Amino acid sequence: MEATLPTAVLVLAVSMVAKGDTSCDGPCGLRFRQNPEGGMRVVGGQAAQHGAWPWMVSLQIVTHSGRRYHACGGSLLNAHWVLTAAHCFHGKNKMYDWRLVFGANEIVYGNDKPVKAPLQERNVEKIIIHEKYNAASEGNDIALLKVTPPVVCGHFIGPGCLPQFKAGPPRSPRNCWVTGWGYMKEKAPRPSPILQEARVEILDLYLCNSTRWYNGLIKSTNVCAGYPEGKIDTCQGDSGGPLMCRESSDTPYVVVGITSWGVGCARAKRPGIYTATWPYLTWIASKIGAIALPIVPPATLPAPTSPGKPPQALSFAKRLQQLIETLKGKTYPYTKTYYDSENTELPQLVPSS
Repeated sequence: MEATLPTAVLVLAVSMVAKGDTSCDGPCGLRFRQNPEGGMRVVGGQAAQHGAWPWMVSLQIVTHSGRRYHACGGSLLNAHWVLTAAHCFHGKNKMYDWRLVFGANEIVYGNDKPVKAPLQERNVEKIIIHEKYNAASEGNDIALLKVTPPVVCGHFIGPGCLPQFKAGPPRSPRNCWVTGWGYMKEKAPRPSPILQEARVEILDLYLCNSTRWYNGLIKSTNVCAGYPEGKIDTCQGDSGGPLMCRESSDTPYVVVGITSWGVGCARAKRPGIYTATWPYLTWIASKIGAIALPIVPPATLPAPTSPGKPPQALSFAKRLQQLIETLKGKTYPYTKTYYDSENTELPQLVPSS
């Protein structure tokens, strides 16, 4: 059964899409607003400004009385598709069970009234859960939602980026963030009404899988993020939301992970575990079409210096002079290279039973 909006609403939405550049086909991963100082927390974070994360989506369960309750997060890929976690739909896998809210900063838990602009509310036309999703191990914890009618992008709504096919697993250090309306502490009575943001670090998978951490439960398709000491983490209600990183202040944010699971919230040696997006790019493309993937554009390399310019000639002359002086027996201070760095042995990986 497919949920649809009344005809008048559909016509209105279609007419809005037709006006101007609102098709969500523009650049991805761009923030419209941001806090001047990064927060140290979603358990342990700070309130995000409206428009700070325009691809953030609230997935809300609809009751028979028409009230909507935030349950999971998601990332807008384009006007038609949202990326989220498969486990969000355990026991709630019917399209009419869900509403999607875009462009929100504050949400009302149990709201029974229509959202007001610039927020947009949409139905779910289709739920696609990964064919090999394993609820016991949370393997392949990834899903796609087709939105109806299409979302209209604007100042508070825009698509997130996915990694390039050749990107590989996310590496540390990077500027990474998590966001969500989830619990602000373990066993909280209800989700946060205000979107929270928290800066996190990408942690080594071998460390996260070590005996005193997750003891072999993590898979190669996961990303481990947070802090060894805990205190900052995603929590219940943040599931399906994005783990976002960028290389520098000049590059867009890329959704490198989907909030999946963890033990408790913000506990030491129990960081958040995310489904990496990079291994699933082919799967996503097979469902929404390769042309619809919001792939982050490749970094622009600086233009090469023209040969024969004076700086290059001077640089070569300097190196030649150093070589001559070395041959004459002069010595120079020793510079340590990366090859001389001390190797720290990682804890041994213990297979899960």
